[in-house]
Amino acid sequence: MENKRGNLVMFPGWKSRLEQSGLAALKEKRYKEAAEAFEPLVEYDQAGHDVITGLLMSWIELGHFDQAEELCQEQMKETIDQYYHYLHIYITILFQSSRYSDIIDLLDEVFESEDIPHQSRTQLWQMYEVSRKLLEDSRKEQGKELSLAFKEALKSDEIHKQWQTLETLKKQDPHDYLEEFTTYLREPAVHPMIKSSILEWFRDGRVDKEVALTKFGMEITVIPGDLSMLQHDYIMKQIQMRLGRMEQKNPTMYEMVNNLLFHYCYVRYPLFPDEEEVPLLVEALKQLGHEYLQLPYQPDSPAEDVARYKTDIELCEQHYVLVTGS
Repeated sequence: MENKRGNLVMFPGWKSRLEQSGLAALKEKRYKEAAEAFEPLVEYDQAGHDVITGLLMSWIELGHFDQAEELCQEQMKETIDQYYHYLHIYITILFQSSRYSDIIDLLDEVFESEDIPHQSRTQLWQMYEVSRKLLEDSRKEQGKELSLAFKEALKSDEIHKQWQTLETLKKQDPHDYLEEFTTYLREPAVHPMIKSSILEWFRDGRVDKEVALTKFGMEITVIPGDLSMLQHDYIMKQIQMRLGRMEQKNPTMYEMVNNLLFHYCYVRYPLFPDEEEVPLLVEALKQLGHEYLQLPYQPDSPAEDVARYKTDIELCEQHYVLVTGS
């Protein structure tokens, strides 16, 4: 909280009256009156440790968490000898705001210090454990709600809502949802992109269990944890390398066809093209790039050999935009 009074001086009598009335109001739990008394003292830079603590307590009780957080952060920086006192208050502010993840991140940094007083370390560790448990409980409850919302979106065939719900649910540990979501991978009615997203979630969560996948009429089994990221796939790199000259000559076209390529492969994931298909895919992307930008182009391959890939790429692009909304 900045000193807004510049170099103006507060008269000692006024300072004393504000301190006394503020502390009396705080003792009687009249937090609004206490805050109104303490605030001028802080603004005039006439607030001692008790006054600042009293103002922070009043703001917390009144739900003014943003103001309390700002003042508390300032005190943690400026009053080194009272750092752990204000750290406890700061954690209380975060706790009251249910910001358990922020508490854990903050304490992870604090615990790296080797000179934490023993009593403070014990108290902070207790706060850490409580926050970790509450965060875990909160995430589980949120996960249940999201899982239910996803089921409802499937029933109502709201594909965009399925995507949005799943994107949020992917912040959870996939191992808690394996039984339910592996069944979706086998259901023909579930959109291919939703299946791609589920596999991406399983892959990033290092799911090492074999799962069955039905996609584009094919039935395969995969171990999600062994799948490569789309951007790092060998075939993707091969195609991008063959489009290298386009990147140099026409960066706008390259960016556009690279997006087409990514969307095409994402919809089909993990069914990547094989090496024999690479030249035809490259040619299809070149043709589409020139067509979209209305630029002349002399095809390198017979049109009939490339037409199917152009159709597939455009179809996947339509699906990608439909599902993601972008």
